Amino acid sequence: MAIDLQWLQRVLERRKREAGETGVRLHPPAMVKEVLEFLRVKEVGKGVFVDMTVGTGGHTLAILQANPKVEVIGIDKDAESLEVAAERLADYADRVTLIYGDMRDTRRLLQQVGIDRVDGCLIDPGPSLWQMDSKRGFSFLDDTPLDMRMDRSAQITAQTLLQTLSSEELERLFVQAGERRSDARRIAQAIVRERNRSGGIPTAKALAELVAEVKGVRGGRIHPATKVFLALRIAVNEEIDALKGGIIEGVHVLKRGGRFVVLTYQSLEDKVVKETFASFAQPLKEGENRPLIRILTKDPIRPSYQERQQNPRARSCKLRAAERVR
Repeated sequence: MAIDLQWLQRVLERRKREAGETGVRLHPPAMVKEVLEFLRVKEVGKGVFVDMTVGTGGHTLAILQANPKVEVIGIDKDAESLEVAAERLADYADRVTLIYGDMRDTRRLLQQVGIDRVDGCLIDPGPSLWQMDSKRGFSFLDDTPLDMRMDRSAQITAQTLLQTLSSEELERLFVQAGERRSDARRIAQAIVRERNRSGGIPTAKALAELVAEVKGVRGGRIHPATKVFLALRIAVNEEIDALKGGIIEGVHVLKRGGRFVVLTYQSLEDKVVKETFASFAQPLKEGENRPLIRILTKDPIRPSYQERQQNPRARSCKLRAAERVR
């Protein structure tokens, strides 16, 4: 479903008047300079780019501002984020189309708006600062139910996982996100005890406090519940599968010479990007000597020191890029 930017702009303005809002909190997009350079946005003539995780529109805005001749198709499975993006991008309504959907369906979604091939693809996964403020249980401070869905139409929430997974399944989930096995086991057992005792953990804040109590750690730069929250968010939103599927879709919609840029923020994501790019950089069929893509970044590109100081959210960011060669 394509989003009518002008209509959404009017909806958002009405909401602000009714609620007395002053605006939403948006974070600066990561590694904008590098993204534009690897995508060759300024060098493309009348081109089309697809932002496969458009979110609140930060990177898409930068692309549109960098070249007045390009168009951007923005895809996201968070309908509310698309509304924020619509407001942010209203001045470029003639050059941007926002589509509600999953990046794993990119080929089909692009065909719906009459596009088969694009000049560049961008994926920037994970929650935005706006989503962290949206009271869905992403934040340790949220005194709200543990939701964590980016797509509100999805059936499984973080609360569902905490209520239904066994202690062993929870432990495995936390270990996969980088939690130490001994801590993961104790946290999983504490969650099961709590749901047996009181029926469950009611809020994100309550979960964060339980994890901190189990680990015996409070304060510090990194919250002790960070990896537990990461594990639940990844599972709820199928983020690893979505990332791999999105890369596969993106490679297939690129024109010859088109560029693909993927940003990641933790090791699980980076591993998927590295391995999926590598699979396309090898001959796909017996007898084919030429791979489908050429990897442009042997090692991931990291943010500059200046950006890390100015935008702490970008500290862990890694950029990998590839180019379609046939």
